[in-house]
Amino acid sequence: MSSKVVVLVAIVLLVVFAHAARIVVGYVDAPPTKELAELNKTGEVKMLKHLKEIKAVVLNVPDHKVKELKDKLKNARYVEEDGVARAVGFGDYADVQWNVKMVNAPLVWDNYFTTLRDAAFGYGVTVAVLDTGIDYKHPELYGKVVYCIYTVGTRLYKGTDLRNCADRNGHGTHVAGIIAASLDNTGVAGVAPKVRLMAVKVLSDSGSGYYSDIAEGIIESVKAGAKILSMSLGGSADSSVLRDASYWAYQQGAVQVAAAGNSGDGNPATDNVAYPARYSWVIAVAAVDQNYATPTWSSDGPEVDVAAPGVNILSTYPGGRYAYMSGTSMATPHVTGVVALIQALRLAAGKPMLTPDEVYQVITSTARDIGPPGFDVFTGYGLVDAYAAATAALSR
Repeated sequence: MSSKVVVLVAIVLLVVFAHAARIVVGYVDAPPTKELAELNKTGEVKMLKHLKEIKAVVLNVPDHKVKELKDKLKNARYVEEDGVARAVGFGDYADVQWNVKMVNAPLVWDNYFTTLRDAAFGYGVTVAVLDTGIDYKHPELYGKVVYCIYTVGTRLYKGTDLRNCADRNGHGTHVAGIIAASLDNTGVAGVAPKVRLMAVKVLSDSGSGYYSDIAEGIIESVKAGAKILSMSLGGSADSSVLRDASYWAYQQGAVQVAAAGNSGDGNPATDNVAYPARYSWVIAVAAVDQNYATPTWSSDGPEVDVAAPGVNILSTYPGGRYAYMSGTSMATPHVTGVVALIQALRLAAGKPMLTPDEVYQVITSTARDIGPPGFDVFTGYGLVDAYAAATAALSR
């Protein structure tokens, strides 16, 4: 046992003494060759670069010789540590709002772009947005909406004529922007800026819709290939047709993310989570504000899984405009975007998409606890964390 301790100590000491600093010396007329030679009797100082045009040399100097170097080169124009510059992070773009930063989406973009490229932004997956439609002509969303499904009333449309899924309400476009608005230094940016969108118009222009229309939208979007469904909608009553359609989608391997609802009363003893978020196979999302506080209107109950920003969220709006909106409807697409990121990264890494149960485990186990310690009925397991989720998903 004692020999192992000695070996460990020796390794630590070696690391300490081997550490060196990168120093830049600006000279006056000629490089300080003589002074450097005197300093370098042990061969520890190494010249890395000689920038003759600006009269500077770059040296690798052991930490314990830096002070001696500065003492010997008192007539130098300057002796300074070589600074480090880094590429400007994607999170520094002007269109990245606080809410997207709050869920750590920019950390995914920055840390995985060099290895997995556009998958770091959600490229390679399609998200079905079940809502009032999407303004597919909005500059932030143009070219991202690849398919339309219309189920309102008795008419069913499936195809690429996106006019059938035009948004005359605004809700669906706002949700879509939180998921996929372009990262371009203009307007706003979504959590997964390169994801493809499927506009599934299940709600009328007034913003309401029948459970059967939503059920049909769930079924048809999965049949069309969507493996991620975002539902910023809900009702207070259970429904066999909604339950059956949602469970069928789960059996097909589709991840469903839904709004917990806006019927909160602040009482942990009551349960007011909406359907379909209330189903155990659906990820139920509550809302928090910029200060991590839960608004009183955010529905609470044991079915809440995670929380995300949902107060005064700036996003896309019909007519090329932008608007602020609040609700668990706004919190939901943040989580949807995170799911899109981790699935896209998995595919780019040559791994299969995670199953709904695996996604649930990753999302909830990596959420940042922001309420009372552990699970609570207001924020579930905590604030969704895109970077922690992505890291966990790729390690599986």
